[in-house]
Amino acid sequence: MTAAVASYWEDTAALDESGARPLDGDRQVEVAVIGGGYTGLTAALRLAGVHGVDVAVLEANRIGWGASGRNSGFALTSVGKVGLDERIRKWGLEAARASVRLGVDAVETVRELIRSEAIECDAQPEGALTVAHRDERVAELKDRVRTYREGLGYDGVDFLSREQLERDGYLRGPAAGGAIRFRTGFGLHPLKYARGLAKATTRRGVAQFDRTPVVSWQRDGSTHVLATPGGTVRARKVVMATNGYTPEHLHPYFRGRVLPAASNIVVTRPLTAAEWQEVGMATTQVYSDTRRLLFYWRRLPDDRLLFGGRSGVFNTPPALARRRKWLEAAIADKWPVLTGIGSEWFWHGNVGLSYDLIPHMNTVEGDPTIAYAMAYLGSGVALSSHCGGLAADLVMGKAVPRDTPVTSTEIPRFPLPALRKAYLAGAYLAYGIEDRWR
Repeated sequence: MTAAVASYWEDTAALDESGARPLDGDRQVEVAVIGGGYTGLTAALRLAGVHGVDVAVLEANRIGWGASGRNSGFALTSVGKVGLDERIRKWGLEAARASVRLGVDAVETVRELIRSEAIECDAQPEGALTVAHRDERVAELKDRVRTYREGLGYDGVDFLSREQLERDGYLRGPAAGGAIRFRTGFGLHPLKYARGLAKATTRRGVAQFDRTPVVSWQRDGSTHVLATPGGTVRARKVVMATNGYTPEHLHPYFRGRVLPAASNIVVTRPLTAAEWQEVGMATTQVYSDTRRLLFYWRRLPDDRLLFGGRSGVFNTPPALARRRKWLEAAIADKWPVLTGIGSEWFWHGNVGLSYDLIPHMNTVEGDPTIAYAMAYLGSGVALSSHCGGLAADLVMGKAVPRDTPVTSTEIPRFPLPALRKAYLAGAYLAYGIEDRWR
């Protein structure tokens, strides 16, 4: 168990009103949900609110402690890291089209949850941009827009030239040669959203137990027996909702199936009006670029700049200090006017990667009483909110859409999973070289 992670979100979030407390004693429920982030909370919300069953959420730390409280707050239509052309080639045209619909549906799920549960999380207007970090990548973005429109029948994207980006107040700077603008996608306060989901879940009568790590998982006939330091929970069904913080010792199925990777974020002081004019961001759109090790950024409601990127294998203090300086230097590279601006907050956390580079929502092979949703590859705000509900339906025996590999295939195990950190280090090296020259 770990204390709250210091971050801009933690310092500006609403109070946790979920009523979560450590488990003290034994309990029996229909469904136990392991993990108190977006996936677990939306699963619990569906289980109690739609299926009407008794549910307990078991969170090792605090509600929203993991990626759900540390991410950038981008609700996007992204579905993994498999490119559009590769989806069409490998999955077929209909599955590729369905994957785009899945991403759009996921963002709409977040909007509907915010509306229906009256969650105050600083939700911003729609709009998300993918920016060419080098002029050589502009043609690739134009091709991607054509594939969306002509190949996949999705017209919710537009190409913006350098001139349009500057004219319309989206972006300026040397690394803004062009962009795709997705009309669906928006920014929010991720920890306020998590705590709003927790409050909504409490209203449905769900018991939430934080600071309650599951330390062992056994079977007693048809019952799952989950032991924690404060007591035991017996459940007929389990939803595994732990993503980049999945404890592999609990159940043999989950060993070697998720690769945790660090994502790092800085938040600056408030920028002046003149600085924002030079940056060119007059709107609250959310942004990422075309690097393999992408950067992502947004203008926050109080005029600070949030800026993040993927890097790092080990989280020692010197390594973290280097990653902070690396992000600050990247800000200066993108916008020379911000050279030396530094940062007032820095934090990091795990995203969950899968071997096939797509998220997965399914049941454990041979055991339909265990459902899971995980491996969102760094774009999980929307998809985790959507897949949590699907996992709840699935574990209750309700049919769910099976029209993409996200929901029709199991999450694969990494070859030689003990070498996952070595894989990650090698990928960072190779992608870093590629980003520098391409």
